[in-house]
Amino acid sequence: MTWRTIIDLSGVLGTLMGLVGFYFTYISFVNPIHRFKKYLRNHSNWERFLGIEDHISIYRHKIYPSFQITVDWDQEVVQGFSDEWIMRYPFRDDSNHVSYFVRLEANGIFLQRELFVSLDGHRYFVPVPRIMIGEDGVRNFYYDGIQIQLAKIIGKFDFFSDIHKFVEQQKNLSINEYL
Repeated sequence: MTWRTIIDLSGVLGTLMGLVGFYFTYISFVNPIHRFKKYLRNHSNWERFLGIEDHISIYRHKIYPSFQITVDWDQEVVQGFSDEWIMRYPFRDDSNHVSYFVRLEANGIFLQRELFVSLDGHRYFVPVPRIMIGEDGVRNFYYDGIQIQLAKIIGKFDFFSDIHKFVEQQKNLSINEYL
């Protein structure tokens, strides 16, 4: 083996190690909300964590457990929540809708919150949709990507298999995952 070959190999090895170092720097210091959104894409990587307090539900990422989704059931936002997108059925308990904030946390630091609502005696636990007002003044309701991903992890859909089937049964509600 010549000196020239050794120098070439050390150059390639140095470049490779630099790329590995860059990767670890990237995953350590990139905005945590961007990392959180990336981790939400694969809902099978999340697990429910049974903590000390019964009134708090915690879902954590299996590989990066410092990323958590938290719901405090003692912190109701609105009791008797009602909005026009919720389909009324005669057999549903419409008097028992309650909204809660779902917190996204990384390393114990609050990053973002989403408003969810418990419907029909907690048979459903779904995000409160975003609102877009059309040119004709009609309010259109939609779920965006992060709401859909969160619903796949922590949502509850009693009679429906998933959030998409739930949306089909509501009034003026759609899914726009790309907004």
